Formats: sequence, C-alpha cells, structure tokens
Amino acid sequence: MYEYSHGGNAAFESVKAVIDLSANINPLGLPEGVRDAIIREIPQCALYPDSFSSKLREKIAEFEHVDAEWIYCGNGASDIIFRLPRAVQAKKVMITAPTFSDYERSARSFGSEVFRYTLYPASGFILDNGFVETVRIKAPGLVYVCNPNNPTGRLTEAGLIQELLNYCGQIGALVAVDECFLDFSEQADNYTSKMFLGRYSNLIIIKAFTKMFGLPGIRLGYALCSDKTLIDSLYFHGPDWPVSNLAQTAGIAAMENAGGFIRQSVNYVSAERAVLEKELTRLGYKVFESKVNYVFFQNPYPFDLYDELDKKGIRIRACGNYYGLDGSYYRIAVSTKENNARLLDAVKIESRFME
Repeated sequence: MYEYSHGGNAAFESVKAVIDLSANINPLGLPEGVRDAIIREIPQCALYPDSFSSKLREKIAEFEHVDAEWIYCGNGASDIIFRLPRAVQAKKVMITAPTFSDYERSARSFGSEVFRYTLYPASGFILDNGFVETVRIKAPGLVYVCNPNNPTGRLTEAGLIQELLNYCGQIGALVAVDECFLDFSEQADNYTSKMFLGRYSNLIIIKAFTKMFGLPGIRLGYALCSDKTLIDSLYFHGPDWPVSNLAQTAGIAAMENAGGFIRQSVNYVSAERAVLEKELTRLGYKVFESKVNYVFFQNPYPFDLYDELDKKGIRIRACGNYYGLDGSYYRIAVSTKENNARLLDAVKIESRFME
C-alpha cells in the first residue's frame, strides 16, 4: 500500500501552527519578482502551456551555460525521476542507502530490479570507490548518485563520478546525478557534474526550483543531458504539458537574478547551519558534516526527539524510514534565525534532563 514518506506535509496534518523543518526549503523564500510574475500569468491559465517550455529552457541555458536543447523541464525533479527508468528501459537500477526514496520507488514502479550500496556512519556516510566496484559487478542500466546526498548532506567527489561515467559508458548505462541541493554549497563549482556533460552522453543531471528558489508548490524541475535522444524519450514517457503556465513563468522570473540570489542564500544558510551544528554538538548529538541547507545528526538519548519537538509545534524529519538508518537519525532544515533559535531552545529543554 502506498505511504507518503517525505517531509513538508505538517500543514496538512495539524490544526495548530507548526514550524516545519522537515522539508529543506530556502529560508529566504521566493526571489524578488516571482510572486508578481505568477499573479500576472493567471489569465493565461485559460490556455494550454508550451509543452516544451521553450522560453524557460532558454533562461535555464543562460544560467547553466549549456545548450537549450540539452534541457528537459518537468513537474518537479520527481517527475523526471519517475520518467527515467522508462526512458532508458532500465532492467537494473543501482542506488546508495540511505538516499532519496523516489529513486527506488520509481524503479520498482517500472519493474526494475534495485540494488543498494550501503553507506555507513563509521565513514561519515561518504560514497567511496566501492560503489564503482559494485556497479561493475551488478551492471545496472541506470545508476543514481544524489550529490549532495539526501539526508546525509555529504558531497561526492567529481573523480568518482567520472569513474562511474567511464565504466557505465562501456556497458550502455546512464548515470543520473541529482544536484537539487548542490547550489546551497559554497563548493558547488568544484562538485557539479556539469563539467562532464559535453564529454559523456550517458550523464543526466537533475535539478529543481523547489529548494533553492522556494517553489515546492509550483512543481518545477529540469534535467541536463547532451543526449538529445534521451531528452526526447523523457518527453515521450509521460504526459504532455509537464510544466504549467504558472510554473514556467515562475521559473523565468527566478532566473532573472539567480546568481545573486544564490550567493545571498548560501551566505545566510552557511552561517545559520554553523550555529545549529555547533549547538547540537555541544548538547551531545552526533552531527555529521553537511555542506548544504540541512543538518543530519544522531540522537544518543533514549527519547524520540521527533515526538518531543512535535509536541512543541516543531516538525523535523525523522529518518528511520530511510533504508540503512534507524529511529535515532534526524534531518533538520536550516531555517530563519528565529526558527533556528526556537528549535535550539526546544532541543535544550529536552536534552538537559539527560546531562
């Protein structure tokens, strides 16, 4: 039976006001001009949208410095993830564990066999060369790398991804690198796989407007790939009109000053993340290194931090339903200064009884 397994749904589950830190949305909110652009577009909802998102792809191409024909726009990153197994007809899919659950669910919805490569806390959940060796053994048709990984926040070195691309190219396999959170990292330029797009037609990069641009309700994501046949297959393996008029307009507006908005967001998030990490560590929690807009940590105490905070109107992401994790692991979105302070005050109240 289907069960919702993501964060971000506190508003639909509670009648009381909740600080929702279970979904990692930019605390700065929408970029300037996006809200007004959406409002101006409302009359156009009487028309069908451009199925190919032509104007939006042009704006994304300018921002990403790639050919517009290398871009596919969809109804959020998950729309692309669910089209991919069908687009490449993948009989086997390789993922890490823990990682974003939609990779496995989309593969199983197509009937693909799924293989997991387990990441361990002793090594800080870092993806290592053993993953490449496992890919050699299993020979999948589709490999997912979440970079940075969700929920751990760890980055994967470009060299390892290039090794994957080289081997997978030999066996005709596609490497899908999910970079939905990468723009939150100060080191994004060193870790993005965009440098490989022109050289490897078996690479597809998945990104979204959801997290950085604060648009989860609009549903807008995109993929970058130099294989135009694969781009065409993404269109084929799903409904037409994957992006609404409102979403296309919001994306175009968000691209107007994307670089400046991202720099501002990275500075804010980095400073606030450091405060959260330092205080959680001081309170005895095991905090794992993160480079993005969420903090991943383990609770050493005998109480369920999720339940205790929920009673106080603060929702965090319990990670026990990630394969490879148990109920002692949590993920917290970096939010506004005020929300972060309220969170830490609540955590202190619970933790002081254990000191």
